Amino acid sequence: MQSNHSFLSTVNPVMKLLAHLLAMGCLMAISDPKTTFIIWLFALSIGVVLGGWNMKYLVTRLVPYLLFFILVFWMMAAFGKGDHTVWKWAWFHITEESLRNGLTIAFRMLGFVTFGLLFTSTTDLTAFMMSLIHQCRMSPKWAYGMLAGFRFIPLFQSELKQMKAAHKIRGYKQKNSWKAFMRYALPLFTQGVRKSERLAIAMEARGFTGTRERTYYHIISTSWIDYMYLFLIGISVFMCIYFV
Repeated sequence: MQSNHSFLSTVNPVMKLLAHLLAMGCLMAISDPKTTFIIWLFALSIGVVLGGWNMKYLVTRLVPYLLFFILVFWMMAAFGKGDHTVWKWAWFHITEESLRNGLTIAFRMLGFVTFGLLFTSTTDLTAFMMSLIHQCRMSPKWAYGMLAGFRFIPLFQSELKQMKAAHKIRGYKQKNSWKAFMRYALPLFTQGVRKSERLAIAMEARGFTGTRERTYYHIISTSWIDYMYLFLIGISVFMCIYFV
């Protein structure tokens, strides 16, 4: 997760997550494809207007999910049940009820993806962990542990690329996927254990004990903008449910 320096990046991460979870919870309770579609468009408009999304980002991030949208819609529509038949051929039986359910579930999936991307593309990982400590009263041990774990992911990816390049130079050919997995997993696991031990020693040397009574370089607080964003998301979703 990395912030894109848009307006949404200034919203408190926990309040933003709460607002998006509220919208996702409402999506799970909706069975009307029209309402689900409007809520998805609402999330998409937030990303374009407030989230700093451009056409390139939409193409690279959302277009791949359209394939899943088509697959989910087809599976629900072609193999669903209902009384009002629209089209039938061989084992395919499309009804009005199955079309309705297919569109609802497919748009619901796109809504989940869009709200998830709204959060991950506009939220800094460190700010999110600090917000969990200050607003949700999470233990610093858990927060800093998760933060260190997320930081290790790109390191493991770069080390895996280096190992593959080194094996390729030495003429290693991947014939068995299980053997290749073991060949890469053991060195990565060993390096991960070494790095975690070094990180633990460094944190202890700097006086980290995991207690709540400590000072922070960055203190994440809430403002009226955060509560207004939560209120606007909630009232907009409920208006779509009751007035559409």
